[in-house]
Amino acid sequence: MSNKISLEDRNILRKFVPQAEQQGYLTKEQLAILYEYNLFNLFVPKEFNGLELDFIEALEVEEELATIDGSLGWTVTLCSGANMFVGYLDSSFSQTLFSNPKVCLAGSGKVGGVAIEIEEGYIVTGHWKVATGLHHSTGFTANCRIERNGTFVTDADGNPIYKSFCFLPEEIEVVKEWDTIGLISTGSDSFNVKGVRVGRERAFSIAKETKVINNDVFSFPFLPFAKFTLAVNHIGMQAHFIELAENYFDSLSNKEYIIKHKSIIENMKSSFLNRKIMFYQKAHESWEVVKEGGDISCKMSEEIDKVCERIVFKGREDVMNCLPYLGLDVINKNSEINRVFRDLIAAGQHSLFL
Repeated sequence: MSNKISLEDRNILRKFVPQAEQQGYLTKEQLAILYEYNLFNLFVPKEFNGLELDFIEALEVEEELATIDGSLGWTVTLCSGANMFVGYLDSSFSQTLFSNPKVCLAGSGKVGGVAIEIEEGYIVTGHWKVATGLHHSTGFTANCRIERNGTFVTDADGNPIYKSFCFLPEEIEVVKEWDTIGLISTGSDSFNVKGVRVGRERAFSIAKETKVINNDVFSFPFLPFAKFTLAVNHIGMQAHFIELAENYFDSLSNKEYIIKHKSIIENMKSSFLNRKIMFYQKAHESWEVVKEGGDISCKMSEEIDKVCERIVFKGREDVMNCLPYLGLDVINKNSEINRVFRDLIAAGQHSLFL
């Protein structure tokens, strides 16, 4: 099936946005469409029933979803990013995990646990916050420090060694801690693991040299990959905000007010389109380097940081500057434009952009 979402399905996704926000996670109707289009598996190879999209194609899908709704795009982005860990997981474990057509991994980037090394594997205990998509996920990833013989393991330079682990639903305890002004429908609650024994096949590391599948996307350094995929959600949400702001001005009857202030929207739109062009130019450039077997240089990493941060910070600044001219609707918590505004503010708090 094409990854291009039909107009009918886009309308269904949009129709259930208020209900999703009310319940705090995506609705079964929205999830049914995401499963139908296999959108949690944007980067997963076809041998594991994934779409195996080109990196730029995947970014465009994530942008489209975020334009429909911020929480929708954010959930697919974070979960498809976690599903990409198939490239680093033990192959036999992956075969089992990804045989489920509704496979979806939720995870946390924080180091919130300790894994005690034992002969047959590890005993893991920890608490991890902000696991986007947790309420419909079939697996959970988390980072831990490694303990051996009562002491934490370190490398040759004395730095602590961390590993990522994958848990099954029956091994975790959900902790409802997600109570924010925006991205409410992502259901990004927390989870605990208490003394769970896992085999060594459940431990993995996310690095080019540890990949187990020969696919270009698994050679993309994690931080630039994450920044591109998160920033493209801001592009989608900003495009949505601009559309709604334009609709507001088009609905006004006060022509003098429109003439005096609509340039604010026009300037915002122009600035936005320039940033978007620069973003995709850098994404294409970086992806070509990876596909050709090269490494993302320090200089290129800095350029990626700048273009992604400009998307987030300048975009947020433009939105804030526009607010005073959008009347009471923009501060009505039940309005669409208010929800988009709140989602943008919440998305800007991600630690990668602080």
